[in-house]
Amino acid sequence: MKYYDRKMLRVLRAAPVALVLGFVGACVAEGALMQRMSDDPVFAIDPAHPWRSVHVANAAVLSPAESPDGRWLLYIRGSGYLPEPNGKAVYHDSIGLFTQEADSFSPLGPWEEYSGNPVLIHGPEEAFDGKHLLDCTPVVGRDATGKKDLLHMFYKGVSYKAGGCLAVAVSSDGGISFAKFETNPLQRRIGPCDVVYHDNRYYIFYGDAKYDPAKKKATARLKTYLAVVNDPAEFTSAPKRLVLDTGVRGSFDSQSVHGGRIFKLNNRWYMVYQCSSEYMDYPDRFHVAWSDDLLQWKKIESPELFFTRGPAGSWDEGAIWCGEVFTHKDMLYMYYEGWGSGRKGFDRDKPYFRGGRSQTGLAVTSVESFLKWCGHSDRD
Repeated sequence: MKYYDRKMLRVLRAAPVALVLGFVGACVAEGALMQRMSDDPVFAIDPAHPWRSVHVANAAVLSPAESPDGRWLLYIRGSGYLPEPNGKAVYHDSIGLFTQEADSFSPLGPWEEYSGNPVLIHGPEEAFDGKHLLDCTPVVGRDATGKKDLLHMFYKGVSYKAGGCLAVAVSSDGGISFAKFETNPLQRRIGPCDVVYHDNRYYIFYGDAKYDPAKKKATARLKTYLAVVNDPAEFTSAPKRLVLDTGVRGSFDSQSVHGGRIFKLNNRWYMVYQCSSEYMDYPDRFHVAWSDDLLQWKKIESPELFFTRGPAGSWDEGAIWCGEVFTHKDMLYMYYEGWGSGRKGFDRDKPYFRGGRSQTGLAVTSVESFLKWCGHSDRD
């Protein structure tokens, strides 16, 4: 099955590439660098596919240069009711796969859905991920011997009794089937942001609010940490370091900095992260940090917003997460999760308000505009 925004695709195919940003202006987010490509989600819930009939979000993209087979791969979290062995349908979050060929790729699709979706599902009821799988984070790298390419899928597993955890599964067939690590969970009460394979090492970025099981609550603000390992199995024993702290009291990211997705431009690394001045897990905007080495990160200082949630009554009016950024033909595209109702009359400032749902949108700017916004347009 092919999935795409038909109305938007017809318009863009009929228009020169140079007009794309002009068209995007119709969906303008005033004062923000990234602009929505549609007033509607590009991946919407679909009752015809039970695994993504309630929510569809957390998109993660592997470009042809990153993927195992030279195609564009898109993994996404779907929420819906899946059949259990007893015949009952139970609500779970799972991970599914979509693909596009490199020579005909368009960020708007069509995306070809893998017929066997979802490709990664919950474990047994008592398992660390017996309830949900969230925040899919794929990366292709070498195995422990350094001889074989493998696709690792990091994700947040959620159990019925112990909450969330960082977990990982591995695929040796190009990202179709996965085997979960026997040593899962890698660590409880944390969740993945992104994973980069660089210079034969895995850079595992994750969010941690220092949950105290005795107090049954977080003891710190949600911040971004890093572990660097030769093999994902080494994560548990690897040294950890804080790489992105929350801002000063009253600043736009004073309560949480999480969900950072990383990409490379002009020999610099950039991290698009979600943040909030009020909530730990209901962010209203994205911002950017940069690094020369993946270890030391600095937040961009710009008076202009990078991206923010939609206006009241829109499908993404409440909160936004997981800004998955990639480049294509001198443009910077971003899939993102948005929470909202698409109707007026809801209190969008109430976290996870009843009547809302998570779906996936698409925003864009030019690479040139992004680098200028960062103050980095001087580097080749």
